[in-house]
Amino acid sequence: MSKGTIRMHPSAITGGRIGTARIREQIASAARELADSTPAALGKPIRTLLSGNMLASCASPIARMQELGRLPSGTMNKTEAAYAQLLDARLSAGEILWYRFEGIKLRLADRTFITIDFAVIPAGAPLEFHEVKGRWTDDARAKTKIAAAQFPFRFIAIQRDGRHGWRTEDLTSRSW
Repeated sequence: MSKGTIRMHPSAITGGRIGTARIREQIASAARELADSTPAALGKPIRTLLSGNMLASCASPIARMQELGRLPSGTMNKTEAAYAQLLDARLSAGEILWYRFEGIKLRLADRTFITIDFAVIPAGAPLEFHEVKGRWTDDARAKTKIAAAQFPFRFIAIQRDGRHGWRTEDLTSRSW
């Protein structure tokens, strides 16, 4: 026996006053529950979590939006898909000659890039970059303005305005 070892009577261990017997009993209880094939009722915290009420009640709309995470590269969200439909209609009407989703990535500084949502060539005009957002955050607006200051293209910020409208803002800082 080593120095500082605590000596316990065996009845203390088997009686559950010491951790090993209690843990053994918990493991055996969990194993019995897993072996039982009858469906068990979910606990209240799990039911609340599965119903979504727990997340909906404690998070702000901005926090819920950020919890969704990013979509894979090259995948449009609902707002971008709706704007792509508008661009398709403009392409059919001859207002624009070409557009591409996430076709161009611009380097703003060391390890700082911006991938423009839509590169658009309007009929009779130079290349434009359309950045589409459902809600503009400060960092997204700052990156777009920095890109507008560095590159000789027209940068247009686009945001959904109601169900069928679009609000546009020209962020180009110079008249190239």
